[in-house]
Amino acid sequence: MNTAPNLTYAPIGSLPDWAPRFLTVAGIALLAVVVAVCLPFWASDLDSAILSSATPALQWIPFVVILVVHATLRPGMRFWRWSAIGVRPLGRTLRTTGIALCVFVGVPLATIAVTASLGLVDYTVIDGAGTAALLVIPLSIVWMLFTFGEELGWRGYVQSTLAPLGFWRSSAIIGAFWAVWHLPLTLTYALEGTMPARDVVSTTVNLLLAAFAISAVRYLSGSVWPAVYAHAIMNMMGQFAYGNLVTPLVDLGDAAYWAFFAVSWTVWILVILLLGQAVRRRERT
Repeated sequence: MNTAPNLTYAPIGSLPDWAPRFLTVAGIALLAVVVAVCLPFWASDLDSAILSSATPALQWIPFVVILVVHATLRPGMRFWRWSAIGVRPLGRTLRTTGIALCVFVGVPLATIAVTASLGLVDYTVIDGAGTAALLVIPLSIVWMLFTFGEELGWRGYVQSTLAPLGFWRSSAIIGAFWAVWHLPLTLTYALEGTMPARDVVSTTVNLLLAAFAISAVRYLSGSVWPAVYAHAIMNMMGQFAYGNLVTPLVDLGDAAYWAFFAVSWTVWILVILLLGQAVRRRERT
């Protein structure tokens, strides 16, 4: 097969014979590379700020690793088509990108509205928040240069490979591995003391839940580009909303902190269920 399956209409069944070996090799390689990047920080006094500065480059690891594994194990397969970089039909791709924008702007704002109304956090709009708000969308477009590297791997090539498992199972597998893949990075910050241990846990759960939403826009569009934008706007909007509109989460006591994330995760689950229904309706029609 020389083209990526249309995920919306992909038949539910078993993975192709080549997929388990490919996914195992790619998974081991992805984890090995990110651990190798973090190992010098664990073994020495290197400043984790270096790691933060290198984040844009690190986001290209999935693309590079999967491309190498593809060239080794599947040299006759068309990499770009399987990674779903096409945008046709353009209208559907643009509409789904709009859905991604609404989801990743709406979830943090809804979370802030609910948690503030419950008294878990306070509205604290800082100076310059208005200017920062105007920059969210332009910066998210620029940040697509880096999330493209991740998404071409995760929601591009890997999602195409797992398509026979259906939306829920494929998204759960990718989301779980995506969250684990980030753990060496977050643990590096935790070991240095720049990230509290509770943030490692909340970030891991956040990544798992967000993965379902990013996979959903990939399914709904048939293109990797809405997923690329979803990842970018998630990064930008999260930094803006929680850094400019509410009490810094680091200042919350444990009870308020976990209550805040309980609300956030509830909002995410509701949104994911709605997106899952949208994928199901698309499959039926």
